[in-house]
Amino acid sequence: MIYDRNGEILAMSLPKKTLCINVFEVKKMLEIENIDYTQLLKLTGISKKKFSKILKKQSNKKEYYLKRKINDSLASKITKLNLPYIYFIDEYHRVYLGGSYFSNIIGFTDIDDNGQSGIEYAKNKELSSTPGIKKVRKDNLGRSVELIELVKKPISGQNIYLSLDKRVQLIGYNILKDHVKKSRADSASLVLVKNTTGEIISMVNYPSFNPKNRNEMTGQNIRNKSATYIFEPGSTMKPFAVYTALETKSITYDYMIDTSLEEMQLMNKPLKDYKDLGVLNLEGIIQKSSNIGAATISRKTEKEDIYNTLKDLDFGNSLYIDWPGMQDGNLHHYSKWSNDEHASISFGYGISSTLLHLANAYVTLANYGKKIQLTYEKKNKDNIYYDEVLNDQISKDIINMMKSVVEIGGTGNKAKLEKYSVAGKTGTSRIIDNGRYSTNKHNAIFVGIVPASKPEYVAAIIVRNPKKGNASGGKQAAPIFKELMSHSLNILKVYPDVK
Repeated sequence: MIYDRNGEILAMSLPKKTLCINVFEVKKMLEIENIDYTQLLKLTGISKKKFSKILKKQSNKKEYYLKRKINDSLASKITKLNLPYIYFIDEYHRVYLGGSYFSNIIGFTDIDDNGQSGIEYAKNKELSSTPGIKKVRKDNLGRSVELIELVKKPISGQNIYLSLDKRVQLIGYNILKDHVKKSRADSASLVLVKNTTGEIISMVNYPSFNPKNRNEMTGQNIRNKSATYIFEPGSTMKPFAVYTALETKSITYDYMIDTSLEEMQLMNKPLKDYKDLGVLNLEGIIQKSSNIGAATISRKTEKEDIYNTLKDLDFGNSLYIDWPGMQDGNLHHYSKWSNDEHASISFGYGISSTLLHLANAYVTLANYGKKIQLTYEKKNKDNIYYDEVLNDQISKDIINMMKSVVEIGGTGNKAKLEKYSVAGKTGTSRIIDNGRYSTNKHNAIFVGIVPASKPEYVAAIIVRNPKKGNASGGKQAAPIFKELMSHSLNILKVYPDVK
């Protein structure tokens, strides 16, 4: 079985009967006497033509599955027919209790209960059971009449306990569903991580599919896009650009820039902000999300130092999460960076990431520089290890700067919570369409740390190609963060830190 972190069943196997036929004996017997299988064919929906084909093509089979995993009512009706060489074997049918809000995370199995996607695929070996073997006595019509010996006991599959919380997952799914419909976006995803343990509390994608309806299991719907969709993370990279510049002493804390006077060329065009932002300090560059400010700082910092910071945060690396189709993103070696990339990487162009990678980087920041392994399985508190990759004090300072993002005048003010302090960062990036940057398709991104005073959770959100309203991260993704955390923090027993 698969459980959520609180022991709620998400997937289980229930016994089902599979109808079998000894084709070899039936064919032989039909040559001698006329036995009527019409009622059986009517009950099972098998045509006479198909039945004849089975008898012909499978003539040597002593056990052929005529109809698999049928309901008890149908099995009872077939049993009453008392037909020779028609019998049942016990199989199991997978049942999903997580609904659409868990389906592209849990995944699904084929008719043989082999995992085809999601956790069902990743943990197929652990979840699979081994059938037993029994010796039985049969009558002259091939029907089992007595159990003689249990040769080999069946072995049940392991139970998997996820770190995900069913309650938060449902909240997140409904929020994404509502927002995607309102914004007419292609899709949206969110990841919520408990930064002190690395446990993924919620991982939601919309659209999804109904696990009871195989017709909905299309390529896009079954994908966990939090792990498989790569994108350029936009301005969510700016805090790391400022961090690296401070850590390497390329700038000092009192650094100021007049963005209206700074002239910078990027791709043979003047680099501009969305409006004239005037004179900004480091906090202002993050709060107002100034491309000019971030790019100027980036060019004052050695390429190698920027690259090392991003690599330490696992951009372009494997996250070692056992997930089918998991992408690593891409971060070119600094020796291959052009002068344009040296600047643009500070505002998230020239680097690609999954939403899990982005959440992972901010989890490290929230832990004041301590990197932890992300996982979708429930963790033992005694089995948590950290790797110190960032300076703790500078990490705290960056988080303090990020608090201004959700205040009035910040690009993420729609993410502000009444009872909790938030450190956040917005991001907006163009979508590559047919090998070129689209002028009207964007990814809207927000990452938030809460409570900012003593971080416990990190949420990363992406809305893909919203077609209604402003396509920025502040307008599309930040409100999702606010709604998600407003409903979830009380459930997760996080105490308010704002009076």
